[in-house]
Amino acid sequence: MNKAYIPLIVLFLLSSFGFSQQNDMKIGIINPYEQNLKTYKKDPKADAVVVFDIGKSIFFDTDRGGYNIRFTRKKRIKILDKSGIKFSEVSIPFYVDGFGKTEYIKSIEAYCYNIENGILIKKALDQSTIFEEQINNNWKTKKFVFPDVKEGSIIEYKYVLETPFLFNLPDWAFQSQIPTIYSEYNVNMIPFYEYAFIVQGISRFDRQESVVSKNTRTWGTIVENHGVNIGNGIEFKDKIHLYAMKDIPAFRDKSYISSAEDYLMKMDFQLAKIRRPQGSTEEIISTWPRLCEDLLDHDKFGKYLKKSGKLAKKILEYEIDITDKNETNIQKAIINYIKTNFDWNGVNSKYASKKPKEFYEQKTGNSTDINLFMCALLKTAGIDAQPIILSTRNNGKIKGNYSFSHFFNYTIVMVKGDKKSFLTDGTNSLIAYNRIPIRCINGKGLLVNEDQTSWISLYNNIKSLDTKILNIDINTENLSAETKLSIHSNEFESLGYKKSYKNDTIKLKKQLMEKGLSEIHSISTLNYERNNLAYIINCKGESPVEKIGNKLIVLPFLDFPIKENKLKELRRAYPVDLIYARTKTFESKINIPDGYQIKLLPKNYLMDNGLAEIKLEYVKNENNIVVQGTYSFKKSIYKPQEYGGLKNYFNTIIKKFNEPIVFEEIN
Repeated sequence: MNKAYIPLIVLFLLSSFGFSQQNDMKIGIINPYEQNLKTYKKDPKADAVVVFDIGKSIFFDTDRGGYNIRFTRKKRIKILDKSGIKFSEVSIPFYVDGFGKTEYIKSIEAYCYNIENGILIKKALDQSTIFEEQINNNWKTKKFVFPDVKEGSIIEYKYVLETPFLFNLPDWAFQSQIPTIYSEYNVNMIPFYEYAFIVQGISRFDRQESVVSKNTRTWGTIVENHGVNIGNGIEFKDKIHLYAMKDIPAFRDKSYISSAEDYLMKMDFQLAKIRRPQGSTEEIISTWPRLCEDLLDHDKFGKYLKKSGKLAKKILEYEIDITDKNETNIQKAIINYIKTNFDWNGVNSKYASKKPKEFYEQKTGNSTDINLFMCALLKTAGIDAQPIILSTRNNGKIKGNYSFSHFFNYTIVMVKGDKKSFLTDGTNSLIAYNRIPIRCINGKGLLVNEDQTSWISLYNNIKSLDTKILNIDINTENLSAETKLSIHSNEFESLGYKKSYKNDTIKLKKQLMEKGLSEIHSISTLNYERNNLAYIINCKGESPVEKIGNKLIVLPFLDFPIKENKLKELRRAYPVDLIYARTKTFESKINIPDGYQIKLLPKNYLMDNGLAEIKLEYVKNENNIVVQGTYSFKKSIYKPQEYGGLKNYFNTIIKKFNEPIVFEEIN
């Protein structure tokens, strides 16, 4: 990944060619190439292609003085196949800070073009079909669906977003899940705000220019705005920066990654410095130590933590019994108290959303409300506990070389004990006290303390286990098998079952019947809420037996082994992130039906190295066959150069663990 940290105030190298009018990239002008395009030759399997995607950010005068940012985007897509019709659904997110400031979608226009009887027909989006949807407390989205989209359609849209949040200039992604013929971002900067940006996944732009606008603007008498009060009649000219790329490949391989945002070709901006006309400047880009200092002094972080300590004394006295407990049991008692008595509202944040007393009384809050309160309880009980800020998996990884505070959106707690340290989180009652949720396992987090800046790995080396034990008793008369199944899982493997099915036997039955059982007579579970023990699912039922001619075909592990390899590309330039190391074990005992003999029994198989282990063993007894299979992925993260080997391991598992046993009727 290539990154750059470059103030936009400097003059960039000019490319060898200048700005063009690009008349064929205007809304409403469809050229013959786009009309006749059937297959995109540079990516023949693409079901759609972005013809162009052009964005522009400018600073504009507000009514009360000062400047906001107006972001305009226009995008055209050619639908090449029916499967590409899904791109006719458009979502435009916008931010609301919850304190009175919000972004606004000022206008949307959208058109669909189809050729009918040799004539290009244009149909506009009905504005009444645009609707708004709440994503969470801070994000909303405008949504619409293009009309009459089919294979061969051209769709295009343009929207204008206005934002008062100068801290983050709108970012720009050049790449998406379909190929892009041309992508361009224009930024018109004014001299009072200096921005830094990170370039991700781009070694060079196909076009990069910086020029000074010919037009002069004036910033008159205004009130304080974002720390700037510039006085009367300041004349200035915009500096116009352009970044463009062409023939950008699709980003398709989204399997086993933290977030596509970590690997897309894109630019990420942040306000770096405010320049006042009087001559003073204010540095906005922080350092990691300064960022920690600011957090510890923040009302919704460090001060919230201190105020929570006052409540903690009463809670420890009246609600949590820690008398005569050793250090480990005190840690467990406090963390489990939080998990049991407080509910996470689903909001990720690096700041608390309410006062400690309100949180305590309401029993619900965001991730930082919960975890800073828990940190205060631990500290008050004499436990060495410190907050860690991080970025969740869907928010992207932290770029450690760039101290951008907006990278972070979550807080957890690091507990240091006499025997060992561990990370903990109070939002999820289905994982052990000394584990953090999967959404938090994302590279590294920043330990927030006054002494020193420390980065803490969020991964652990504990392997998660999933064992399936089957007993298959074949009945040749009705071509079915009485089947007993027992599933034992722990750690994150058990969490997968618990989150997906919530101990609901109806949901579990449905899932098991999709894995090869035709009927289920009984089902039970154990240890749903006991995170220190394996989660167990026991089931009795029937599974079908296939008969072809005089042969019976049985899958020893039913349909439980994986069937599809998600690693489909030839190579990969970024890691494979499995989140945690894991082992899957299968054991199946199959009776040999009366009147039948073994026709085909797969061979034993063993492969074991530092990356993975695959093992299959078939044992033929007098009346039955016992099949034992295990595959392990020994690492949570695999390097790009290990991709080919890992892909082959998945292929081997799919082939070997789905091989049938064949019985033949004895003549």
